Amino acid sequence: MDNPESILVIGHRNPDMDAIASAVGYAWLLNEVNETTYAAGRTGQVNDQTAWALERFGVEAPALVSDVRPRVGDLTEMLPYLQEGQTLLNACQSIARTRRPAPLLDAEQKPVGLLSGAGLFARLADALSSTSVLALAKEFDMPAESAVDAESTILNAEDFVRDVLGQVMRTEQDDFIVVNDDGRYVGLCRRSKLMSPPHRQVVMVDHNELAQAVEGLEQAEVVEVLDHHRLSTIPTAVPIRFHVDPVGSCSTLVLERSLELKQPFPPGIAGILLCGILSDTLVFRSPTATPRDRTAAIQLARLANLHPQRATEEKIMAAISELGEALLASSAGLGTRPADEIISSDIKFYEESGFKVGVAQVEVSSFAELPTRHEDICQALQKLADTQNLALALLMVTDVVRGNSRLVAVGMPRIVNALPYAHLDDDILDAPGMMSRKKQLLPAILAALAQAM
Repeated sequence: MDNPESILVIGHRNPDMDAIASAVGYAWLLNEVNETTYAAGRTGQVNDQTAWALERFGVEAPALVSDVRPRVGDLTEMLPYLQEGQTLLNACQSIARTRRPAPLLDAEQKPVGLLSGAGLFARLADALSSTSVLALAKEFDMPAESAVDAESTILNAEDFVRDVLGQVMRTEQDDFIVVNDDGRYVGLCRRSKLMSPPHRQVVMVDHNELAQAVEGLEQAEVVEVLDHHRLSTIPTAVPIRFHVDPVGSCSTLVLERSLELKQPFPPGIAGILLCGILSDTLVFRSPTATPRDRTAAIQLARLANLHPQRATEEKIMAAISELGEALLASSAGLGTRPADEIISSDIKFYEESGFKVGVAQVEVSSFAELPTRHEDICQALQKLADTQNLALALLMVTDVVRGNSRLVAVGMPRIVNALPYAHLDDDILDAPGMMSRKKQLLPAILAALAQAM
């Protein structure tokens, strides 16, 4: 489970192998060299390729973090409570110990209400002013529920703080009972914390765009960026560490950072970082691959014990290639998967020239399966375009064996027609030699958007 007090290291939405690997690797590295606690996270489900790599190298998937906006539960303290049947004396003793109100719960751990010091004093005022010790003792022996503030506001731990502020402002309470989705007590939350919640600190890896970031990032504090994509950054209140470099994989940058800090990775993490490089560069066949990616892969292969000790570089590269081909083969391709799943497993959204586009990519070993899936893929893309208000929704189908791609595109006709690719008989676009969404396809899409203005 994600710890909201740690600094979150997280990749882009619909995470691919590189996003997961760089988050896990960089979080490990930052923990080794800092006293602050860092935690790796992911914004979506682990795809087949990443699941294969994590199992192959015995590494757990990072925690799922769907939103970084502060929640009520993040600010809640587990404080002592009373059960129905306990007395006013028990309530007085609890409040005296904690200096906080005492929640009263029923047998199912659901709140009956809140007992405050002021409420108890009002309930006991007459007995306290009496000269009769017996009268006071009798009052202290009354059930605690007789002094409960029945109008106590109850908050849900999963609610976002911003969503409950109006409710909090309409009451004079200083403490609020917090429950889980089952209505059971989880603690108390102070008004002061709700009025000024802390912002989650985030390290962005493998992206730097708000449109691709975890939900709620605008209410978080970005403290660092490590990426290898185009710039489309978010504003920050103070200067931060910002490193963007044109290599084939963010995992390469994580490895290079570890070398700077002289902190070698353990075998498992080295293995998934190697898979991050192999996935993003398509085993160095992508035009995004650089000599630095190859050098990093060799270093990671040594750390991951991918080969016998003292193996030659030729044998190391052979082992890397074997791992890479197995990694690419683990991708589900098109197969019989629902078209919605094919598109959502690896999609990125971009905004340019007043248009919003969604570009998905899937890897196959042959285009033979595409014609039979063309119709339902088009329907899924149209549904995506309608629900997300996209000017263009496109699936890039990449043949990793032959190094070519074909495109299935729906959207505004003038944008689709402006794409510089030949239309095949079934209206699929042919993109020979294309393997990189980032370096080859995206510039063409951006040019088509500019032309369509």
